[in-house]
Amino acid sequence: MRINSVAIIGSGIAGMRAAQLLKAEGYAVSVFEKSRGTGGRMASAVLGDVSVDLGCAMIDAATPEFEHWLIEQGAQLWHPRCATLAFGDRSVRSGWVPVPRSSSLTRRLADGVELRTETRVAVVWPDREGVLLRDDKGESLGHFDAAVVATPAPQAAILLDAIHRFRQKAEQVSTVPVWTLLISLASRPARLSDIDWLEGGDPLIGKLVRDSSKPGREGENWVLQATEEWSLANQDQEPSRVALELQGAFDAVVGEAQEPMQQRVHRWLYARAVPGSGREFALWDAQSGIGACGDWLCGGSVEGAWRSANELVARILASRSKVA
Repeated sequence: MRINSVAIIGSGIAGMRAAQLLKAEGYAVSVFEKSRGTGGRMASAVLGDVSVDLGCAMIDAATPEFEHWLIEQGAQLWHPRCATLAFGDRSVRSGWVPVPRSSSLTRRLADGVELRTETRVAVVWPDREGVLLRDDKGESLGHFDAAVVATPAPQAAILLDAIHRFRQKAEQVSTVPVWTLLISLASRPARLSDIDWLEGGDPLIGKLVRDSSKPGREGENWVLQATEEWSLANQDQEPSRVALELQGAFDAVVGEAQEPMQQRVHRWLYARAVPGSGREFALWDAQSGIGACGDWLCGGSVEGAWRSANELVARILASRSKVA
């Protein structure tokens, strides 16, 4: 099959990396995203007058290739001062953060790509004219020569219904929810004056990160992530109640009640993917022109999502070469 136009569903790191590679090869790329902006689990959120990283707090690079790519995209190395939530085991770790916010990474990858936000794709189906996309109202979004599903596994399973073996692969993946609370304070709590990252030793708070300590950030903004266990037990809880619980736990950590100037609570329903058996880095069916990539295929990390996109595009290009 000859491929000229590609639709990508999902604008997280996997989808936008695939878009970057395909655009460089001369394809016309259209990205469909159900939210208002790019990023997926690397999204940022407005809190008062600034943006705060809502999802991934820091990117770990296990290979030189991925690290080099992050540097090319303008990411900077961050060395947060760390401790447990009981203020033990002081240390310094390092990781990469996009500047000035996490979502700037995927926004940069969108250059030259048609980006259609607030568009929920409900059907991906091959027919004689190519691959047809329909939205959740049944309206046609057009035909494309190929379609890439780059969403979390539970959403991908539905969109991959035309390729039964792909749907089964997605259905084997389990996901874990995480509640997150963003808070903006007037000043830095005294007990956290020399700590940027606290993790471990608390039944409710899984991770507490000072977003303002990252390169290019400002203000006094903190990100509270609940533990996976607590989030799972409270995944259907009212957001206002979750915010109160997390705020109370934060006050207990710092030893005094805080009065946030701004706050925002968010539930990551698919915060972490646990791949099923038989790990495969990408899915591609050349006959139908339908493929999938994402961290759920290869380990659940940001680098895994990036690697998955690389592998899928390599398979697409290989199928093009066979036709040529």
